[in-house]
Amino acid sequence: MEIELLRTRATKIAEILTKTNSPSYRGKQILGEIYKNYKFSYSAMTSLPLELRNNLVSEMGDSALTLTKVTESKEEQATKVLFQTTDGCKIEAVLMSFQPNDSRDYVHNSLCISSQVGCALGCTFCTTGKLGFTRNLSVDEITDQILFFLGNGQEINNILFMGMGEPFANPNVFDALKIITSKEGLGFGKRHVSVSTVGIIPGIKRLQQEFPEVKLAFSLHSPFDEQRLELMPITKMYPINDVMLSLKEFVEKTNKRVFIAYILLENVNDSIGHAEELARLIKKQGEKSYLYHVNLIRFHPGQTEKHFNTPSTKRVEIFTKTLDKLGIQNTLRQSFGVGIEGGCGQLAAKIPQAEN
Repeated sequence: MEIELLRTRATKIAEILTKTNSPSYRGKQILGEIYKNYKFSYSAMTSLPLELRNNLVSEMGDSALTLTKVTESKEEQATKVLFQTTDGCKIEAVLMSFQPNDSRDYVHNSLCISSQVGCALGCTFCTTGKLGFTRNLSVDEITDQILFFLGNGQEINNILFMGMGEPFANPNVFDALKIITSKEGLGFGKRHVSVSTVGIIPGIKRLQQEFPEVKLAFSLHSPFDEQRLELMPITKMYPINDVMLSLKEFVEKTNKRVFIAYILLENVNDSIGHAEELARLIKKQGEKSYLYHVNLIRFHPGQTEKHFNTPSTKRVEIFTKTLDKLGIQNTLRQSFGVGIEGGCGQLAAKIPQAEN
């Protein structure tokens, strides 16, 4: 089955309304049922005339969602869902829960969503990169990952484009952002949405122009071009200095903080020299270098292109203390979902072994 990546659910509904001579306001009503009331069955939308409901079911099927759940894996602070698209592709999304400042009364939920089926970039430390690229997700396939969790009663505080795929390699991400952040759509505040990129400069510029309040994260993973090229082939197209110049423009125009993601690989990129060069890169950004924050992530083992190890606690501590000493803001991120292969770099879109 061929997926129409450019014709959204809203477009199809509008076409059906025109075809059946239904009033145009019904379009907003139907989308409200989906985005606000989390009703995903057209036949169950009893606020609509029966004839219109029947027309929607006849033309689009009864389910408003483009994804179906295949499996769900859970551990204490993470839930990973494997979805199947209507053409049989599989993607994953992970809900991560934590209690800030040891609060027992408040749980903060971040949903990590995918933007592509697989990934074309081939980062050697990433399981998704080994899968290769199948296709971009449609706008609805992106937003339906969020709707699934909302429809199941999950409160979501933040949306993270940090799942499978490179967000800026899929132009549908920007239309999805409109739905995610608009009042008529899912209504998330722009500051509660983050997009992570390996450094696709045109995407960084477009985000700056269209969604300057959305948080931007740059996946660096080595401050040295030659080594980063070995780890991340995209470096050949977008060298580190070029990306850093793009980030500098982003920060100067938006006055927003930028996050630098850095996966620590034992005896590869976790030396004092790497920390010092990382600090130098950030300090070169000028008077607003204080708006750059390094997120350190321990390597999570998976079926990667090359074999890597997770650094010892001691090596991680030395790295973080070096950054501290050099005045670079940094956070060692908590690992979520590693036991269910839902951690950063682990998404493989496969059915768990026990359920195969």
